[in-house]
Amino acid sequence: MSKFDSTRPTTRVVKTCAGDVQLAYTEHGLYALELPGARPAGGKVAGVEDPPWLQKLALDLAAYFRGEAVQFSCPLDESGYPPFILKILREAAKIPYGHRTSYGELAAQAGSPRAARAVGQAMVRNRTPLVIPCHRVLCSDGTLGGFGYGLPWKERLLNLEGIKWEVKRCK
Repeated sequence: MSKFDSTRPTTRVVKTCAGDVQLAYTEHGLYALELPGARPAGGKVAGVEDPPWLQKLALDLAAYFRGEAVQFSCPLDESGYPPFILKILREAAKIPYGHRTSYGELAAQAGSPRAARAVGQAMVRNRTPLVIPCHRVLCSDGTLGGFGYGLPWKERLLNLEGIKWEVKRCK
């Protein structure tokens, strides 16, 4: 199922040097973001008729993929997330550019120190990667763990931000 399945959000494309980023938004904010290559390119490009926050997000996404340090800030449509998932995602949104944390550390920061695996599941449910930077969450030994867009994308994003990680996989 596509991350864009909702009650008819508006969809837009942001052109970046990494490819087309697909966005979906509602009156509440950003509903979903898909990295380049997740779906066929095309669609209406974000522009002046879109909300100001979306126009800023488009500029920030282009800057991010050029290697600029960006801390994304936009309203999010959090509809459909269970309370625990939402709590984890809100905590993950605080991870700054160029930094990383572990699944266990994120669980502890969210008040559930024994829920590292559940944090991993919350990251899988994240509809807005980059804005909620789930790629910055690694295993406690510094290995990658997983990523909804595949490990090559996670490696690319971490390298873009200068974040160090271990080559081996989690056990």
